Formats: sequence, C-alpha cells, structure tokens
Amino acid sequence: KAQHAVSGLKEPFILQNLKDAIERDFKTKHSASDYAKALNISVKTLAKITKTYFNKTLTDVISERIIIEAKRELYLTNKAVKEIAYELGYQDEYYFSRFFKNNTDISPQMYRDTVGFGRDD
Repeated sequence: KAQHAVSGLKEPFILQNLKDAIERDFKTKHSASDYAKALNISVKTLAKITKTYFNKTLTDVISERIIIEAKRELYLTNKAVKEIAYELGYQDEYYFSRFFKNNTDISPQMYRDTVGFGRDD
C-alpha cells in the first residue's frame, strides 16, 4: 500500500519531466526508449504511465509534438518540406512525408496547400 502511494506521487512528476524532455528534444529524439533513458526509467514503466494519464502511447505523444511543429512550419513558412523534415530530425523527406500522412491523413504539401498560405513563389 505505501509503495503504491509513493509511485502515485512520482507519476505526475515523471510526466512533467517527460513533457519537458519531449519539448526540449523532439527534434532529435523520436523513440520511446530515448525518453525512457533520459528519465532513467524503463520503457515499459514509462509507457504504462503515459497510457494511464494520457490514454495514448508514448510514441503517439512524441509523434503529436513533432506533427504540431511540422504543421506550424508548413503553415507559417515557405521552407521546403525537405528542409522541415531535416530540422525535425528526419534525414529522409519521404519517410517524414509518410510519417506526417500516417498521423494526419494528408501529405505535408497538401496540408500546406489547403491550410497554409499555399504560396507558389
């Protein structure tokens, strides 16, 4: 019982550290294991906490942050998709485009054309 109370207190602290770590490192660290290592916790434990509190997988939480930034860049800048992909830690723009499309159901270029400024210059 006492053990559970201690872990119950630690979980929000771990989640705050996780959110801070993702905010700081999402451009370079994309995997659940990167964050588990950074927080000195097992992937399994961190995944369980994330699922409990956010009702999402850790991978989904990381992906969401990357997508928010990608959308922001697509919307606010006229940087090439390749450049945005690179800035977000993807060496391969096609892999990034698939990742974006899997998470949003629309390609980065289509997103820009429909939601962004759709600049042609």
